[in-house]
Amino acid sequence: MRGLHLTADLYQCRCEPRWLTDARELGEWSRQAAEAVGLPVERELFYASEASGGATAALMLPGSHVCLHTWPDQRGVTVDVCLAHAEDDLSAKARGLMYALVQRFQPEWTEQRSLDRGDGE
Repeated sequence: MRGLHLTADLYQCRCEPRWLTDARELGEWSRQAAEAVGLPVERELFYASEASGGATAALMLPGSHVCLHTWPDQRGVTVDVCLAHAEDDLSAKARGLMYALVQRFQPEWTEQRSLDRGDGE
């Protein structure tokens, strides 16, 4: 049960507005970004909120997940990259994916956190 859980809160994103509102495009791009760093996507869910106009993209990876939620009215995004690993350390892939996801939105500033999961044995 070892792994790495990265989170990022993105503020005042300067990306094109479609990245904050188009759930399908956001999800498809996120899947491509995950696959580009060598992470296989098993399932995906894309959701557009009628109430907020925001988008959600959730990718299910083997024992892991990637989730993005957007708030277009605040130009904000939250990102979770949680990768579990039994034998191979996936930390570099997790950090590479997080970097790509954050760069997509071009935030003025971010708050990022990192949590090592499990006992490390």
